[in-house]
Amino acid sequence: MSFANLPLLGVLAGVAGIAALLFLLQLLRIRHVEVAVPTTLFWREAAREAPVRVLRGVFRHPLAYLLVLAICTLLWLAFAGPEAHDDRTSAYRVLFLDGSAHTAGGDDFEQAVDKLKADLAGLPDGGREVIWGGARNIKLLKAGEDRLLLDRRLASLAPEAAPSALNEQLRLLSLPGVAPESLEFVVYGRAPAELAVVERLPTGTRLSRAIDYPDGESNHGIAALGVNPAASGRWDRLDLLIRVAGTPDAAAGNEMTVEVAGAALDDDRLERLGDGVAVVRDLAADGRDVEVRLEVGDELALDNAARLTLPTRRVVRVALADDLDPAIRHAIEADPGLAITDEDASVVIRAQGTVAFGDVPALEFAPAADQATAFEIDYTGSESAELALRASVAALGLDQIDAAGLAAEAQRPVGVQLRQADLPGISVWEELLAHYNFSGSRSFPLFISRSVRWLAGEPAWHPYLAAGRPLPTATVWSLAAEADPSLDALGADYVLGAAGTVSSDRGDEAVALLSDTVTERRPGTPLLASQAGGDFAGTGIVTWLILAALLLLGAEWYLYQRGLMP
Repeated sequence: MSFANLPLLGVLAGVAGIAALLFLLQLLRIRHVEVAVPTTLFWREAAREAPVRVLRGVFRHPLAYLLVLAICTLLWLAFAGPEAHDDRTSAYRVLFLDGSAHTAGGDDFEQAVDKLKADLAGLPDGGREVIWGGARNIKLLKAGEDRLLLDRRLASLAPEAAPSALNEQLRLLSLPGVAPESLEFVVYGRAPAELAVVERLPTGTRLSRAIDYPDGESNHGIAALGVNPAASGRWDRLDLLIRVAGTPDAAAGNEMTVEVAGAALDDDRLERLGDGVAVVRDLAADGRDVEVRLEVGDELALDNAARLTLPTRRVVRVALADDLDPAIRHAIEADPGLAITDEDASVVIRAQGTVAFGDVPALEFAPAADQATAFEIDYTGSESAELALRASVAALGLDQIDAAGLAAEAQRPVGVQLRQADLPGISVWEELLAHYNFSGSRSFPLFISRSVRWLAGEPAWHPYLAAGRPLPTATVWSLAAEADPSLDALGADYVLGAAGTVSSDRGDEAVALLSDTVTERRPGTPLLASQAGGDFAGTGIVTWLILAALLLLGAEWYLYQRGLMP
C-alpha cells in the first residue's frame, strides 16, 4: 500500500496526531459551580469567572472515543490518496481505446468508452496511461495526469475511417527496453491483434481485451477500388475495378451506384465479374472524382462508400530537332502517350549545342569528352540534392539500366550527376547510342519514355489510395516527400491516415477505407479477459474509505439516539 498525496511517515504522524487531539478533547469536562450574587446585574461577570469546561478528570466513554477516532482516521486516509499494490494490481497498465473503423458500428465505441472510464477510476494515476488508437496512435492520458482530463479530450473524438493501428503499437512494445518488466496492455474495442505480433511481445506483457464482443455480426462493404490503364489500349482512358467483400453471412451487397463528378453512370457501364467484383471500362482519365456507394447499408457505414480521384493522362508532344538515332523515334512512336510534333512541343530531343526549341526542356546527347558523367540531370525546385537524385533515378528508369555492362564496354564509370537549374534538362553521352548499344537494350525505350514525361512535368498517378496502407512504391516521391521529406530521407513507407483527402502534386486526392479486415469483421487472435480496475473498478479505494466513514457516523448517531453514548 502506498499513498499518492502524502508519504507513509506523514500518514502515520497524522493518525497519531488525530488520536492525541481526540484524547485531549475527551478529557475536557463540564464543571458546575454555584455562585451567589446579590443581583442579576453581576451574572455575566460571574459566568466569565467560572469556566464551563476544564481539562481534568478521568477518561470515560471509550466507545465514543473509538468511533470518532475511526471516522477521522478514515477521512485522513482518504485525503492521503491510498493506492493498492498487491500482486494483481502492481503491473503498469496501458489502456488502448480503439478509435478506428472497427468500433464505428452500433454502440461499440460508446461501450468501449464507458468501460474504459469505469476501469480507470480503480487504477492509481501513476500506474496507467491511455492511448487513442485511430489512424494514428495518440497518448490521451499520461501517467500521473488526473482522469478528469480524459472527458475533455474525448469530447472531440469519434471513430475514424481507418484500420486500427493496434499492431503498430504492439510492435513498438516488442523493441528492447520499451516495455516495463510487468505490463498489462488492455484493448477497449474490436481492434484485431495479429498472432505474429502477439508472439513477439516480452514475457512480462499481458495482452487482454476489456469487452467480450459477440461473434458473427453481419457486414459488407467496398474492399477495393482502383484504376489501371484501359485494356482497350487508349492512352487517355482507364479501367475502374471495384470489389465488395463482407462476412460469410452478409447479404450479397453488390448492388452499387457509381458516380463520376456527381453524375451517376448508366448501369450498362458496370460489368460484373462475379464474387463481388465489377469493372467500369474506358473512363476518361481527366482528374475527376469517382464515388462508389452500396445501395443496401448496414450498421458499419464507413465502408459502404469509397472515393477515388482519377489521374489525368495527356499526350506529351515531343520535337526531334536533329538527325538522331532511329531507335529514339521508334521508342516515341511505340508509346501511345507520346506524339512527335514540329510545333507547340513540350519536350525536345536534340544534340548538344543545337538551338532549336531552346525554351523548352530538352533531352540532349553530348560527346563524352564534354561531360564527366554519363547522365547529367538539371532539376528545378527546392528539394535537397540527395532527395532529388534518388527521385530522379527512379523516375527516369535509370535503376533499370545495366550500368555495369555499359561501364565495361566504355571502360570508364557510368554515373549520374545532378545540378539545380531554372529549366529541367537531361544530357547523355552520345557514345552510348553510337558505340555501346544502349539503344538496343530493353531499358532504352523505358528511359526515353520516362525521361520525356519527367521533362514535361507529368505527375505520377496512383492506382489507388487506401487508408492505413503505404503508397505504391512507384509513387512515393510525388506524395510522401511533399508531405514529409524526412520520411523519404529515411527510406520509410508513407502510410496514409484515415479516409478523406490528401494533398499531392496533383492537388487533393481522395483516400478510401478499403480494408478487408474491417469489412469482414476479422477478430484477430483471441485475447485474455482484462483485469484492469480490479475489485475496486468503478469506485476506488478513496470512495470506499469515505463510505465507511459515513457508515460509522450513522452508527454513532444511532447509539446517541438510543442513549448508549453521550
